[in-house]
Amino acid sequence: MKNKISYIYPFLILQIVQAQDYTLDDCIKIAIKGKKTVLSAALNVKSASFGLKASYSSLLPSIQGAAGAGRTFFPEQENINLNFEDITLDTIRTNQFDNYSAGISLNQKLYDGGRSLNQVKKARISFDIAQLNQRLIITQVIQKVIVSYYSLLQSQKLLDVSEKNLDMSMQQVALVKKQFDLGFVKRNDLLKAEVAQGQAKVDMLNKKTNLQNNRRVLFNDMGLQDFGQKINVVEDDWIASKIPSSREILQLLKEQNPNILVSKSQVELSNISHKLIKGLRLPSLSTSLNYSANSQSSNELIKALSDDWSMGVNLSLTLPLYFGNSLSSQQQQATLSNQQAEYSYTTLLNDFRVQAELIREALTNYADIIPLNQSIVVSAEEDLKLVRERYSLGSATILELLDAQVSLIRSKSNLINVVHDARIQEANLNAILGTLDLQYKPKEK
Repeated sequence: MKNKISYIYPFLILQIVQAQDYTLDDCIKIAIKGKKTVLSAALNVKSASFGLKASYSSLLPSIQGAAGAGRTFFPEQENINLNFEDITLDTIRTNQFDNYSAGISLNQKLYDGGRSLNQVKKARISFDIAQLNQRLIITQVIQKVIVSYYSLLQSQKLLDVSEKNLDMSMQQVALVKKQFDLGFVKRNDLLKAEVAQGQAKVDMLNKKTNLQNNRRVLFNDMGLQDFGQKINVVEDDWIASKIPSSREILQLLKEQNPNILVSKSQVELSNISHKLIKGLRLPSLSTSLNYSANSQSSNELIKALSDDWSMGVNLSLTLPLYFGNSLSSQQQQATLSNQQAEYSYTTLLNDFRVQAELIREALTNYADIIPLNQSIVVSAEEDLKLVRERYSLGSATILELLDAQVSLIRSKSNLINVVHDARIQEANLNAILGTLDLQYKPKEK
C-alpha cells in the first residue's frame, strides 16, 4: 500500500504545479461561484424574499379554528325524578357539569389607514435593495478579478520584455567583447555593457517576484486556495470600446448603477415610513365571522355543529384619539430622514457622474496614446537595429548602443502599461455605470 501511495503522490504534485490557461471569463465565473461574499448576498436576497411573502399576510384574511372541553364542579346536589308508570322514586346526586365546544372564525381588515399596504411596499423595496446589494457585491468581485487578471497579464508581458532585454544585453556583451579582443574598442565599453547586463538581470528577477505576487492576488480574488499552482492568463486584443457621451453616462447612472438605485430606494423607504406614521392617526375597520356549537357530550358535538350551531358577524371600528406627542415627533424625524435620503441621492449621483466623466476623458486620451506608443515601439526596434550595425562597423559608440536598447525596452514597457491602464479604466467605467455585472451575467436557458 505504501508503494502505491508513493507513486500517486508525485503525480498529484505534478498536477498541482502544472500550468493552466485561464481566460478572463474563466476567472470571473470561478470567482462568482466561489466567493463567500457573493454567496452571502444571495442568502440576503432569499431572506428578503421571505419577508416580502410574509408582508402579504396582513392583506389576507385570517382563519382560526378552536375546540375546547371543560368540566365544571359545584357542591353536590340531589335531583328527584318521579316515574309514575312504574311508581318509582329516583334520587340522582350530581356535583359536575361537562361542556364541549368547537368553532371557526374568519377575520379580515377592511381598512387600516394604508398601513398594511405600505408594509408590503416597504418589504418590496427591501427586497429590491437586497437584489441591488447583490449586484453591487458581484460587481466588486468582477472588478477586483479584472484588475488582478490584467495585472498578472501585465507582469507576464513585462517579464517577457525583461527576459528579452537580458538576452540582448548578453548579446551586447558578446559583441563588445569581440570588438575589445580585436582592439577596436576600449575596456570601458566592455565594462559599460557588463553593467547593463547586470542591471537587466536584476530587473528580470524583480519582474519574476512581481509576477508571483500578482498570481497570488488573482487566486485570492477568485476565491481559491494558493497551493503554488501555476496559471497562465490569456491575452485578448485590446479594442477601444465605444465611449459613452455625457448624456448617456447620466442616464446609465440613474438606471443601472446599484449604489444610486439603492440610494433612490432609501428615499422611497423614507417616504413610506412617513406614510406609515401618518396612517397611525387614521381609523381602522375590521370584520369577523364566527361559527360555533356547544354540547354537554363529546359524542353530541358533531351533531350540534350541523343542527344546533350559532353564527355571528362583527364589525369593529377603532378610532385613535390621543398618542401624546409621540406621533408628531416620529413624523418630524421621518421628514428629516426623507430630506437626508434625498440629499444623499443627489450627492452620490453627482460624485459618480464626475468620476465617470474623468474616466471618459482618460479613455479618450488612451485611444490616441496607444496607437502612438505602438508606432514608437516600431521605431525603437528599427533604431536599435541600425545602431547595432553601426557599432559593429565602429561608427557608433557604446553609449549610443545602450541608449537605443534602453529606449526600446522603455517604449515596450510603456505600451504594456498604457494598455493595462486602459483596460482597468474601462472596467472602472463599466462598474460605475452599473453595466459590468450585466456583461458577465449567466445566460438564462
